[in-house]
Amino acid sequence: MNKSLPWQHKAALTEDRLNTIARAFLEVHNGVIERLSTSDDCNYTRGATFFGRCRNRLISMAQSSSYPWLTLGAGGMDITCEISGVPFRFFRDDHESPKKKGFWRRNASDQLFAPDDETPVIFRFIVERPVNDENDPEIYFVGYNSTEIAVTEWRYGQVVVLQSLDETIPAAVEQQPAHIGVRNDENDRQSDTGTMK
Repeated sequence: MNKSLPWQHKAALTEDRLNTIARAFLEVHNGVIERLSTSDDCNYTRGATFFGRCRNRLISMAQSSSYPWLTLGAGGMDITCEISGVPFRFFRDDHESPKKKGFWRRNASDQLFAPDDETPVIFRFIVERPVNDENDPEIYFVGYNSTEIAVTEWRYGQVVVLQSLDETIPAAVEQQPAHIGVRNDENDRQSDTGTMK
């Protein structure tokens, strides 16, 4: 099944808003790696700190007037925020095969029933652990249908590839050869020094 982009289902889920939240997760990740790289740290201490700091960052952002589109739905340990009324949660997991406890648990703000299999009913930000400390994590925003199948997916930093929606092949455009000339060294020296003769 081809996955659509989140804003094709919910107009509130703009790429700019998703970028804002993903950048916050990336900043937290980089801060944790920078500060917790001692011999006393391990994946557990970094993971717990990452979760706690992301949770606090989202709460702070939701309470800030800088992000009027972001609100706090539930501020407990399984924090739920909303982007203009669309609820989401975040996890540090594998976006293709999530395994974290509570990942599929729905709360009162999730849409419980959908009219079809292409409609997402739960949304999750998923931060995938990088292979090593030199790499950044991959951050996804995924919408799942009522049977827990991903139907919409966006990745932070993803390069958008344009594709044709029909079979029409654009007409070829003839391009003239580039103008080539001999440089005049005297004029180049004058423009480099900013003086005119």
